Amino acid sequence: AVVSTQSTWGVSVRSSSFTIMISFGFLLLALSCVSAESEVVKASVKSGKNKFSCTFTLANDGAAVLKADSKVVCTPNKPTKKKVSNFEVSTDTATYKLSFNINPEKLTKASMELKAVKTVECEAGFTRVCPSGAAGSCPEGMFNFCPYNGSPAAAEDSWACSCLQTRMLELDVQAGLNPLGECHGECICMSG
Repeated sequence: AVVSTQSTWGVSVRSSSFTIMISFGFLLLALSCVSAESEVVKASVKSGKNKFSCTFTLANDGAAVLKADSKVVCTPNKPTKKKVSNFEVSTDTATYKLSFNINPEKLTKASMELKAVKTVECEAGFTRVCPSGAAGSCPEGMFNFCPYNGSPAAAEDSWACSCLQTRMLELDVQAGLNPLGECHGECICMSG
């Protein structure tokens, strides 16, 4: 159903429920792209007697590979029409099993298996310190500390958790300093 018709610079513009549906579709698409994470992995791939250097950009939603948002780029450009099946690449967070074509490159099948998150256990006299998650979120049993009167970042940090001496950590927190050093202004999570 047409709601209205306007003319701007000689161009007729129609507002309709169809236009609203299209706008809503773009909004959903934008929101789905925001939640996707992407990892880049470089690997040497052998297909028959040929060896290729490939870069994989692998987008995932935390549970599955988003094939439409992922890609593979390989060099050299010859020979053409090579196929690779069940090629495995691994990152810190997941192991990917990929099937793809080379020259032209196309990801034909992709799956992933998340790796178990390793929890750092600290000995007596040490406190567990981890990166702050998106918007200051911390793992269960930990609290957020932002030195220098800072505020949590919108994106999560990606360094590994570690154990710091509790006494030194307490002194830094009391002074409002980052226990990682003055060059680090980001918020951290500490076990309580």
